[in-house]
Amino acid sequence: MVHSIAARSRASSCARIFSSVVLALACASGKAADWHYSVGLHDFVVEEVDSHTYGITASVSASERTQAGKHFFGSFELAWDRDQDDLDPDHIPIRWLLHLGTDGVFWQPSSRVDVGWTADLNTRMNTVSSIERQIQALPALLATYKGDAVQASARAGVGYFFLEIDDDVPKQRGYVRDDLRNTTLAESLAADAAIGLGAGWKLAGQAQGWWDGNDWLQTEYRAELHLAVDRLAKRGELVLSAEVNEYNLAIYQSPGELPILPWDKDLLIKLIFVTAW
Repeated sequence: MVHSIAARSRASSCARIFSSVVLALACASGKAADWHYSVGLHDFVVEEVDSHTYGITASVSASERTQAGKHFFGSFELAWDRDQDDLDPDHIPIRWLLHLGTDGVFWQPSSRVDVGWTADLNTRMNTVSSIERQIQALPALLATYKGDAVQASARAGVGYFFLEIDDDVPKQRGYVRDDLRNTTLAESLAADAAIGLGAGWKLAGQAQGWWDGNDWLQTEYRAELHLAVDRLAKRGELVLSAEVNEYNLAIYQSPGELPILPWDKDLLIKLIFVTAW
């Protein structure tokens, strides 16, 4: 009963979160903002148990650079999963992601190279792979290169890392709610690159890792293939992407108990259509 009430509460909050984020971005950015939206299909994969969860994904994003030179950006993604494998026996088939941030430049050694800073907030909620809540807030130093065909960046910082595992699968393995959360101040390194392949094609990749001292916490890898389809819509793109998240579950494991989950990674494959608003 408690889980059912919580599930309904999380589901009903999705619409409120979505409308609040869109309203906040609109108020902050106004007409000058660069808006995009996307719709598409996904497959959420947990390879260790041969699980494939298909569904629909939609997102909205905005980016603006003010007259004072300040850059703000944000996005909200909402996904519906056709969950048939029931990896989490009390899972509602809706998950969402929120990303907000700002950045700036304090040194420009050349027309192609910037050195500056960035600060962003990322959340990920209610995945099929039993990630209940994930929150990452990272202020970091940032270096970027902007070439004609190649763009790349690297960043390093220390920020807030929070990960909570859903309790349904762990409680079957002898764990209680107090075992399911990790909150810490963590170091992070990240890098990304994109290369134009000609005729509207672009290949992009990203990697980011988190550490708490000597303890590795999580790594994310992402690869994307972009195809411009301007004839279909204003600045339209088809994007095929794959995102892998690997988690260190050993930090949650109790002596003498099974691992807190029977898997330690997940893969999200998406095919989406993106266009300017």
